[in-house]
Amino acid sequence: MNHRHPRHAHRFSIRRSRHFGFVLAAVFTLALSAVASRALAQQPSTILVGRYVAPDGTLKPSANIELRDGKFASIKMTDEPATGAYAHAVVCPGLIDLRSNIGSYGQTNESKNAIDPSVNAIDGIDWHHRDFKTALSAGVTAAMISPSPHNLVSGVAAVIKTDPSRAVVLRADGPLVLSLGPQVWRYDRSPTSRTGSLAMLRDLFDTARRGQAHPRLNAMVKGGLTSLVYCDDAMDVSAVLRLFDTVAGPDAIVHTGGEHDLANELSGRATTVVVGPYGLDTPPRELALAGTLSNKEVPVAFAGQVPVRGRDSVRLTAALAVRYGMAPEAARRGMTITAAKVAGVVDRIGSIETGKDADFVIFSDDPLRLDAKVLAVYIGGTRVYADHAALRAAGDVD
Repeated sequence: MNHRHPRHAHRFSIRRSRHFGFVLAAVFTLALSAVASRALAQQPSTILVGRYVAPDGTLKPSANIELRDGKFASIKMTDEPATGAYAHAVVCPGLIDLRSNIGSYGQTNESKNAIDPSVNAIDGIDWHHRDFKTALSAGVTAAMISPSPHNLVSGVAAVIKTDPSRAVVLRADGPLVLSLGPQVWRYDRSPTSRTGSLAMLRDLFDTARRGQAHPRLNAMVKGGLTSLVYCDDAMDVSAVLRLFDTVAGPDAIVHTGGEHDLANELSGRATTVVVGPYGLDTPPRELALAGTLSNKEVPVAFAGQVPVRGRDSVRLTAALAVRYGMAPEAARRGMTITAAKVAGVVDRIGSIETGKDADFVIFSDDPLRLDAKVLAVYIGGTRVYADHAALRAAGDVD
């Protein structure tokens, strides 16, 4: 039997006691830190801003925006000029990309079946992809990831926040994506033409009205699930509107064309038109469509296809729409609250209003100005991105 020397045993006891003391101190420190963090999270914080984008899309002057528990607690206008951090900046609701490829490019394609409502875009998202950092640096705080619109019925889109550290899914069950146009036609399966596409959709809608189709289609025709329909040209848009005369919807149509006579056909309907992404090479007639629709009181939202079409494509699309006739207020709504309505998450995000998630962007100027820089991005009241060099150049405290 081995016997430890008493002196060595004493030294061992001292070392063990010291080790235990260190562990106890570390645990105590972590516990205090956790308590302090919870206490701080419960304390409101106030951001003083020079201007902010109101829900109607106008730029409002100085305001105190109070945050609590990740939400907007209050927004108070003030006659006093803002001072301190962000005093010369513009606070805007987080931008929303309605045709985003963030973390999912090439992962949501399904072409075997022309009608497959069971596809879930959420299954194709890689939360570790570098796209999320790119989106945050552009002020995009939420994105709608859709199944590729190469089928008559492609499945449901997913609406997510772009903070990969928390992987927040706002909606995993919609809108249901439908499509018309040449991208749907195939030589190896039906439909092979526009006529065939419409015939298949009519039969599908009749079956859904009887409650005998896929549960998602049954819900859509009764207004229980929103719809998003891709239409390449004016003929497709007109056909879709006639098709939906007998059922609820369509809630939104994705259409980027130059057919301005569509404004009269869409006016008075509860249908939003999603346009874009626009680029510097987009024909002027297409760029003017957003303004024509908006002037007829047709809601317009923007798609950017971040990051495939560039980091700032949402803002570029909105800025070009304004240049070609769209009111600035409507364009700011198209990047924020109108986009949130299309995505079905307007109760959570899309505007700076009491009770909504504190997702917002600090711009150095009006976000419609392409020279305006993204200074900082907040999601759930937590800063998730900061351009330290831009903050210093803007004269704001970081």
